[in-house]
Amino acid sequence: MLDTGLAVGDVGGAHQFKHGQSNPTYLLQVSGVVQCAKYVLRKKPPGKVLSSAHAVEREFQVMAALGGTNVPVPRALCLCTDAAIIGTPFYVMQHVQGRIFTDPSCPELAPEERAATYAAMAATLASLHSVQPTAVGLSRFGRSSGYCKRQVWRWAQQYRSQLTGPPLPQMAALISWLEAHIPPEDGDPSATRISHGDFRLDNLVVDPRAAGRVLAVLDWELCTLGHPFADLAYSAMPYHLPAGIEALPSLPHPLPPGVPTESKYIAAYCSARGIALPTAEVWSFFMALSLFRAAAILAGVGARAKLGNASSDRAAAVRSPWRDAVAAAGFEPPPHVAELRERVRAFMRKHVYPAEPKLEELAASDQRWTVHPLMEEMKAKAKAEGLWNLWISPDLAANIRPALPVHEQDTLLLGAGLSNLEYAFLSEEMGRIVFASEVFNCSAPDTGNMEVLARYGSLEQKRRWLLPLLRGEIRSCFAMTEPEVASSDATNIQSSIKREGREYVLNGHKWWASGAMDPRCQICIFMGKTDPSAPTHKQQSMILVPMDSKGVKIVRPLTVFGYDDAPHGHAEVLFQDVRVPASNMLLGEGRGFEIAQGRLGPGRLHHCMRAIGMGERALELMGERALGRTVFRRRMADHGGFQQRLARARIDLDAARLTVLDAAHALDRLGNKQARGKIAAAKVLAPSTVLAVLDAAIQAHGGAGVSEDVPLARLWAGARTLRIADGPDDVHLISIAKLELAHRRSKM
Repeated sequence: MLDTGLAVGDVGGAHQFKHGQSNPTYLLQVSGVVQCAKYVLRKKPPGKVLSSAHAVEREFQVMAALGGTNVPVPRALCLCTDAAIIGTPFYVMQHVQGRIFTDPSCPELAPEERAATYAAMAATLASLHSVQPTAVGLSRFGRSSGYCKRQVWRWAQQYRSQLTGPPLPQMAALISWLEAHIPPEDGDPSATRISHGDFRLDNLVVDPRAAGRVLAVLDWELCTLGHPFADLAYSAMPYHLPAGIEALPSLPHPLPPGVPTESKYIAAYCSARGIALPTAEVWSFFMALSLFRAAAILAGVGARAKLGNASSDRAAAVRSPWRDAVAAAGFEPPPHVAELRERVRAFMRKHVYPAEPKLEELAASDQRWTVHPLMEEMKAKAKAEGLWNLWISPDLAANIRPALPVHEQDTLLLGAGLSNLEYAFLSEEMGRIVFASEVFNCSAPDTGNMEVLARYGSLEQKRRWLLPLLRGEIRSCFAMTEPEVASSDATNIQSSIKREGREYVLNGHKWWASGAMDPRCQICIFMGKTDPSAPTHKQQSMILVPMDSKGVKIVRPLTVFGYDDAPHGHAEVLFQDVRVPASNMLLGEGRGFEIAQGRLGPGRLHHCMRAIGMGERALELMGERALGRTVFRRRMADHGGFQQRLARARIDLDAARLTVLDAAHALDRLGNKQARGKIAAAKVLAPSTVLAVLDAAIQAHGGAGVSEDVPLARLWAGARTLRIADGPDDVHLISIAKLELAHRRSKM
């Protein structure tokens, strides 16, 4: 025992740690003639356990190997594989005194300490993944490639082995999705690192005197060789988990002060390792894999609790909340999004709906091209309540953050960290009133233009134009469509952008430049040809044009069925010998078509979900009208013909909503290119469905339906425009057909 570093003496006590659901862990206090020492003993649970989830032997091996590196681990002292000693194999390690935070919110810490703790967690994980397995004798600790494929298979097998009934359909679907989306780099052995397997905040011992220092990483029994992003995603699960799972606590929304956003946490890790950020597609896979692993582990915990051999008497309580959470997954918003949606609804009830008549009155007056003070007041209130820039996804926030001043990096200028699917539920609520999305800084074309600047703009461009847009200080427009050509084919655009020294000279005739009439519009994204001789999709470029530039002339406001959408408006604009600095070019010459395609994916879905909101409001008004009107001595609501129309409207609107949500889900998982078919389907179905619903509601209102006394006519005009805006139905239908035929050909 002396050779191991263990003190010789009597064990004065063995107390089981309450925290944890995996391997039973005990604090040993040894009283010797020279000293009183503390050690920690970890053992396998008794009875039937998951084959690889409790490997204390591997845990001991990896801690011993890492003992001489910069990775903080307890000193591994001795391993006993003889089950006859205490019933199962066990090992003993050094006891490390420190703090363990079981709640990822770290309520006991000040904001600066929370920030330091999360920074230390990211840095510690980066230090682990900086160790080459061969350098510490772990080259045979696992296979050097194929980690993701093996993990999906292993956890699927372990999940199935623990079942006491049929599998959840959602879990079966998740397994199939994971199997179909293994990252291509899974076969590259050069990316393989030591993967902890259960890396999270409550497996770290933190220095009680310095929150920014990790003293030890615990719980290595799932360690193997694998892809480092698996650990990173697993440690970021609290950003996504529902509340109420004791074994896997979640982070609240909004985040506690000092806790970084998910994108900032990812960026800290990648910066520490000196690697690029994961793409949205790669991150979606690893987060889905992490959540699936957690579900499989908790299924095992619940099964062992039934058999009476779980390591904690609380284990039986974890299965039900997790099962409920998984069963509720799909197209219902997770708890933090549901709570955010209710806050948006409450804000609209309190502020936006009461303001609607006043803003409509101004829009019909001779002062309609001015901004009502109520709009700016509502925007200030929405920002104060944290309902601001809700459309920004985590990966987009990561692109924006470097441009922000330090004091604004933890503000809601970067949104609430929502995925496209999560934001869709909020976008629907905003769509119920035509101007509501502006209140939350979530309106077109600003969101699309901000996305262009965030993804493709230089740091200088972001600071000059993106920041005031994010703050809601200015507005913008997008100039692409031209009256002389069929602009649904972007390659037809004829406007010119010519380089002259340190400037570009622009000439072109644009129309339907939405937002150009707004008195707050200060910047335009202009699309035109830089090289007509280049290949078709390399001729177009996009460039930033300040609206006060010499040669920019607003010709007239355009109307949609008589509506001019003041003060926002849609303009016909002439650009005559407009000169802008060469530094205003976005991404580079010939990249315009690429930017246009990247801009339109999320924006199309925002339009679609706002349209669903229009349909929901129409259904409400339709029902209220029918319940309050008598026709031929019976309430309209009691007539079979009306009931048929109402029922059909509800069915069709729900089908359209699910199509849009499915497209948003695909965009999150697969990216814009792979999800383009679903996005196109949503773009075709949503506006046409909502038009039919609005038509039924107008019919129920009779003459009032086409008047300005109710909002239906204006909503109808907006919905009809969506069958053309961001690509007409015909173009999307052609795209869908081509994808379908290509799929069929691949099966022949």
